[in-house]
Formats: sequence, structure tokens, C-alpha cells
Amino acid sequence: MKMFGQSALSRSVQLALCSSTFLLTTSVTAEENNDQTEKVVGLEVIEVTARKRVETVKDVPATVTAMSAESINDYLGSGENVRALAGRVPSLQIESSNGRQSPRFYIRGLGNTDFDVNANQPVSMILDNIVLENPVLKSIPLFDIERVEVLNGPQGTVFGRNTTAGIVKIDTVAPDFTNEGYVRGGYGSRSTMFLEAGKNFELSDTWAARASFKHQERDAWVDNLTTGDEVGGYEEFAYRIQFLYDNGSDTRALLKIHGFDQDGDMPQIFYANAFEQGKSGLRDGFDESEIYHDSTSGFELDHQGGSLEIEHDFESVTFTSITGYDTLESWSYADIDGGVTDFSGIPNQLGKQLWFNVASGDGLSDHEQFTQELRLSGDADDIYYQVGAFYFREDYTADYKDLDTEGNTTNFYQIDQLTTSYALFGQVEYKPNNKWAFTLGLRYTDDEKELDIREGGTSNVTFEIDKEDDYINWDVAARYTIDDDWTAFARIGNASRGPVTIGRFGFPSEADTETLTSYEAGLKANLFNGNARWYITAYTYDIEDHQLTATGGEANTNSLLNADNTYGAGIETSFEAMLTDQLRISTNLSYNKTEIQDSSLKAERCASTPTCNSPDKVANTVDGPFGPVVTVFVDGNPLPRSPKWLANININYEFPVGYGYYYAQTDWNYRSKSNIFLYEATEFYADARWIGGLRLGFNNDEGLDIAIVGRNITDKIVADGALDFLNLTAFVNEPRFWGVEVGYQF
Repeated sequence: MKMFGQSALSRSVQLALCSSTFLLTTSVTAEENNDQTEKVVGLEVIEVTARKRVETVKDVPATVTAMSAESINDYLGSGENVRALAGRVPSLQIESSNGRQSPRFYIRGLGNTDFDVNANQPVSMILDNIVLENPVLKSIPLFDIERVEVLNGPQGTVFGRNTTAGIVKIDTVAPDFTNEGYVRGGYGSRSTMFLEAGKNFELSDTWAARASFKHQERDAWVDNLTTGDEVGGYEEFAYRIQFLYDNGSDTRALLKIHGFDQDGDMPQIFYANAFEQGKSGLRDGFDESEIYHDSTSGFELDHQGGSLEIEHDFESVTFTSITGYDTLESWSYADIDGGVTDFSGIPNQLGKQLWFNVASGDGLSDHEQFTQELRLSGDADDIYYQVGAFYFREDYTADYKDLDTEGNTTNFYQIDQLTTSYALFGQVEYKPNNKWAFTLGLRYTDDEKELDIREGGTSNVTFEIDKEDDYINWDVAARYTIDDDWTAFARIGNASRGPVTIGRFGFPSEADTETLTSYEAGLKANLFNGNARWYITAYTYDIEDHQLTATGGEANTNSLLNADNTYGAGIETSFEAMLTDQLRISTNLSYNKTEIQDSSLKAERCASTPTCNSPDKVANTVDGPFGPVVTVFVDGNPLPRSPKWLANININYEFPVGYGYYYAQTDWNYRSKSNIFLYEATEFYADARWIGGLRLGFNNDEGLDIAIVGRNITDKIVADGALDFLNLTAFVNEPRFWGVEVGYQF
């Protein structure tokens, strides 16, 4: 069974690029003319690898959404990173308080608001079958993409640990035995530019290669009215080199080498007093192009890695080995309070700072991740099976520093953390007839974490934490084929997030294993003779010992908590149709309700405003590292940064002419209001917003594509996150972007 290898160029992939030394290119677009799709009357059949084998979306008894490369390229054209995919499929939310580093993923309202470089997330990101565990690893840019699959709900049996909410699975374009390629580039607002290319090389009858890269940069565009400088600029370069061996019969091997280099002047723009006390939403007169900062800032990242995937077909069994290795160094620091100590002369005291006059930063000065998976799979009569073993090891040193206004270190702690995990897993699907299919999966995992906290630059260990746990995850699913167009499914399963330890700035904290159990059922349909498809799922889940992170507050610390239970429920639906030969529409809508259920669970309240909690929520006062801290009850609250409603609509119209076609495409993304922290506050909400995009272009018959692109075309600015320990500080979404893109496919 081939899960990588030959891949044909799609007509809809639009752009291609050159470097001074070589032409790179690749074909990616999503679901057209691809060896994993076949044309139907209207819409193409989408095939995915959500269960580590090639299947149609209708055959998978779970909620799976595939995003095409063409759509992904549209969303990323404004210099955005993976965060641009937020809300593009049902229940997927992505944000980051570290800007272009350490994105945080949420599915069905479940994520982790922790900004630490050693935070564990309940949504796993898998790139070319390699899990990227550390949040900094997830900063890698998307380019030369074949598709992105989003798997909603627990994936504890096939994919294992830290998948309680789901998976974002990214597959890049693999080499094939053609010499085709593409090149694409663009320029737009804030001097944003990118150049991307990929190309296949046929080396022999059995060997092929592919090389691809992406460079993007942006000039500084935010005025720091304290220093007179501008910030907000960055530069990134990523590459991927792959070698494919395929003897055409029983053996295939894919070797991949990749790298990513990133640097910039400010990881995230923090705005002091962005909120107004006693009111929700950004204050009147807020201007995202101006700040008052008195401390230094910057970020850098160097990520190198590789993988080797081998498949060999025996007479009735396929053996698969997947080996991955990644290493990185990173450092990110900023004036996170967003203000200054001397605010005399500042209009309306917009940069006012209460007591914080340093930049704060963290990074990984030494990091290594190694993974190994061995798997056997095959068919026997009416049964498909796979069994395997998985090993994970991550070893790193994390640095935490405070810097004064001159850039000198004033506070320095380091942690050394070693995580090891072993797992055995299996899955069986049984088809008693052509109507029914039943799936059973089981996985055993053993996790161990060792964390040492040290005074920075010394071997003086001030605190140690060792945690270990083993657990079993399972899932049971049924699929019923109603007719050629309709299928129904039901699924019960669980997944676990193993024990967690953190030690930010010398403050140790730990949490026990959480386990989510989910129940879901849905329908999948092809409609109107294959010209439309509609999917809908209803689900509910409970999380036992739910791991939560209380960030900031009066003590300005990170604390891990275990809630007795968290409840979630919702509905997800998507619809796509070819209304005419030229007009295509796709939409999705999701509703996600979450509720913390623990009558004794408390978190620190905010320090920056007295309206952050109702009096009846106040629990008690405890001693904190900087003085007394008031805690508040969070029982009954929704999970933070988890909007109830997400929606997306995309409309594309093509107007053919004799030498190609003109096209117009627009997309609109909606996110409802959500609280930012564990407690509910008048000020600390991410407001509801619609974000719109536009693309107007021409594609000729020779592979050339030229387009005008716009993102956030209404220039809607809202808070995406906040800091609550002082200053009513916020960070916001990207402002309006206009640009031009040119591409060539050959």
C-alpha cells in the first residue's frame, strides 16, 4: 500500500519560482488530478490517510476534513503562517501569544493557553508522518503542501499521546518520476514578500528527488513612539530535500532533510491598555500601528531535521518503518507588558506601566526529538488490520530570562527536561457485508518525564520533578453504507494527555494524566449526481482530570491544574457544491460548548482591573511569590479561547476564455466571542469578528497565474489574546493586506 510516492501536477496549482542557483518546483493543489483522487461527475473524490492508510473521506468513521493546497496557498499569501488556517474547517482554532512562533491549536473548544516553550497541547501536529511535539517545532512554515487533514476528536489508538482533541496532519508533496515543478512569489502591504518553489528530478528508473524552499520577509511597520524605532519585521527561510526509491514492485523508501531559519525584531506586538476598564473589546481610538515600549525585543529560531520512511510489501503484509529526528535552538523576548515606566507626556497614559520595566523571554538552547514507529498492516478476507510499536524521546534545555532596557540579564533560570514514551497499538476493521464496517482500536502507552530546575548558567539544581504514568486508549466505530451516496457512522473512543511538568522562572508545577472520552455520530453524503457533498457530526465528551493552565494573574506565574471534569458538546457540518461549471461554493459551520465542572477549582484573578470577577466568584486570598493573591472559582466557566461558533464560506467563479480563464474568489471567516482566561471578565474577551479575503486573477493554458490578493479586506481588528497581570495588555490579529502574486507551473 503506497502512502507516499508518485504524485501528478494538478492543473489548479498556480505558481512556481526560481532561485539564482536552481529552479525548484512542485505540483500540489488539492484534490484535482492527483494520484490519490479520481474525478467524479462534479466534485473530485477526496482521499485521506487519517487512519494511516489511503481511504475516501466517506469511508472514515470519524470527522475528517481535507484542505487543498490551492486553498492553503490563498490563505498564506499575505505572509501568514499556520494560524491562517484557523476556522477554515469545522471546530479548528489557532492562535499564539508568541506571534510567528509556538502556535496553539484548539479543536472542539479544547486546547492549551499555556505560552511556555515546554507546554503540552491536546492537539497534535503531524508533518509527513512525524509528530512535532514541542510547540516551537510547530512554527515551521507551510510550503509545497499536498494537503492538510484535520481529524476532530480523540485519536488515541492509531496516533497516541496528546491527541485528546484531535490532529492537524500535514502532508507535503513527495518526489515522483517527472521533472515538473512550480515557482511562485508575491509582494504586498508592509513590504511583505515571499518566494517559493519546488521541482521533481527523475534520477533513474528507481530513484527520484524533489527540492523545495520558501523565503518570506516583512519590513518593520509598527512605530514605537518611545524610542522612535519601528518593529514588526521578520525574515524566514525554509527548505526541504527528498529522495525517493521505488523499485516498482515491493519496496519504497523516502528520505527527507529539512531546515528552517527565522529571525525578527519582535515576536508579538503587545499593546498596553488596549482595553478600557469596565468595557468589552478594544478601546476607542486603538491603533495597531503604534506602541509605547521601553524594553528590547527580538526572536530567532534554527530548526533542522530529517526522516526516513521505508515500506516493503511481503506476500500478504506490508511492513512500514518511520524514523524522525528534529533539533532546534530558539530565543524569543519582548516587552510583554506593552508599556513604559515613565508615561509622562503619553496621550491618555496609553503606555502606562504599573510595575514591570523589563523584557521577558524564553527559548530552547538545546533540543532533540527522536521518534521511531514500526508497523505491520494487511488484508485478510473481510478484515483489515494494523499493529505497531512507537518510541518517542525528547531532551531539551529551556531558558527563561528577564532583560532590562539595555538588554542585560536580570533574572535567569533554566530547566532540563527529558520525556520518553513507549507504545504498542493495533486496529482492526471488519466488513461482514457490503453495508457494514466495524472498527476496534487499542493502544498501551508508558510516559515518563524528568524535569530539573537550575539557576541559569549553573549546575545548581533547585528543584526536581519526576512523573510517570501508563494508560490504555481505545476506540470502537461502526460505518453503515445506506446507498452509493449516503453513509452513517458512530464512534466511541478516548485519548490521553500524559503527565505534565513545567518550571518557568523557577516556579515548579505539575499535572496528572488527563483522559477524554468522546461519543459522536454523523452522516456523509454525495448529492446532486456528485456535484455536491454534505457532512454533519454531533458529538459530546467528558475529560477526567483535565489539565488546565492558569497564566498570569496577580502573581504573574504559570500554574498547572487538574479539573475533576470538563464537558463538551457540539455540532459540525460542511457543504461543498459545484453550482455550475464555473461556480463553486464551500461552507462549514461548527458549534462547540464547553464547561469546567469542578466546584473547588480556583485560579488567580487578574491584577489589572477590579472588574475581572463577580464578588460571588472570589474564593480566598493566598500567599504568592510577590505578595497576597486573590483566587476565584472557575466552576461552570467555558474553556478559554474557545468560541462557541466558527464558520467559513468560500466562493470561486471561473470565466473561461480561449487562452485560459479569469477567476474571482472570496472567503469569509467568522469567530464568535470567547473569554481569554479561565475566569470570565468584562474586559478580557476576544470579540466576535468576520475576516474576509479576495483573490482576482488570470490563469493561462501554459501554467502562468497572476492575481491580486487581499486578506482582512475590511481591516477588522480585534483582540486575539491578552495579558492580565497589569496594563490591560492585548495582542491583535493581522491588519488589512493587499498584494500581487505571480506563479508559473512547468
